[in-house]
Amino acid sequence: MMLMDISFLCECGEQIEETIDVPMPNFTAEKNKDSGVENFDQICCKSCNTQHEVYVVNTFDRADCSVNYGGTDVNYDMPYFSESDEDELAWLIQNETQIDIFQNHIKSVEKILEADIDEEAYFSLLVMLYGHVVAAVEAYLSSTFIQKVTNSEELTRKLIETDPSFSKTKFTLKEIFEEQEKLKLTVATYLENLIFHDLEKVKPMYRDVLNCEFGDIGWLFKAVAIRHHCVHRAGYDKENIRVELSVDILKELVVKAKGLTSLIENKVSPVTMLETEIPPF
Repeated sequence: MMLMDISFLCECGEQIEETIDVPMPNFTAEKNKDSGVENFDQICCKSCNTQHEVYVVNTFDRADCSVNYGGTDVNYDMPYFSESDEDELAWLIQNETQIDIFQNHIKSVEKILEADIDEEAYFSLLVMLYGHVVAAVEAYLSSTFIQKVTNSEELTRKLIETDPSFSKTKFTLKEIFEEQEKLKLTVATYLENLIFHDLEKVKPMYRDVLNCEFGDIGWLFKAVAIRHHCVHRAGYDKENIRVELSVDILKELVVKAKGLTSLIENKVSPVTMLETEIPPF
C-alpha cells in the first residue's frame, strides 16, 4: 500500500485533511487500462459527523481520487510510501547477501531432513520444507534482481526499455524530476510487487535485463504448483489426494534449486559464488 494526502471542504464548512491508503497498480497487467486497482474508504467529519465516501484508483499512469462520487471538490497529491516501507525497499536495494540468505535456508533444510520423526509426522514436515525451499528460490530471484538492477543505471535503463509496464508510464515535467530523485525506489517497488513465482514473466526479465538464461526450468514450474498445494491445502491437491513427497524428492529439489542459483550467481556475481558455493549432497 501507498499513501496519499487529500483535503476537501465538508458541507458544514469544516476543512478536512486526511491521509488515505492507495493500492499498488496491477503490475501483471499488459495495458494501462487494465492496471487500475481501486480502494474505497470513508472519512467522518469531526464537526458534523457526516460520512464522506472516498474512492481512489491507481494505474501505471496515475492515481485519481474522488469524494462523494465526484460531488465534492478534492485536492490530492501524488501517492508516496511510508518511511517504514521506504526503509524496507532501501534494505533490498543495498543488501548484497541474497545468496548467503538462500544458502542458510538450504543448510537448515538439509539439517532438518536428518531428524528422526515418525512417518505420519514426517509427511507434514516434508510439506513445510518443500514450501520453504520454493519460497527461498522465489525470494532469491526477487532480491537478486532488485539489488542488481537498482544499483546499475545501465540495467535500470534496460528494465525500463524492455518492460511494457514502465514503457507505458507517463510523467509531467515536474514529476520527471521528482521521479529521477527516487527512481531506485520506484523500480524496487515495481519489482517487489511483481509476483516472482510468475516464471513466465521472471524468466524473460532475467534474460532481457541481466542477460541470464535459465535454461530448462520445467522442474521449477512444477515445484511452484506443488508448493501451492503444500501452502494452501497442507499437501493435498484439489481432489484431496496427497502430493507425492519424500526425502529423495526434496533433496532433488534442493540440488536443482542450488544449481539454478549457482548459474545465476556465476552470471551476475561470479566472484561471490566462487567464495561461497555450497557443495552438493
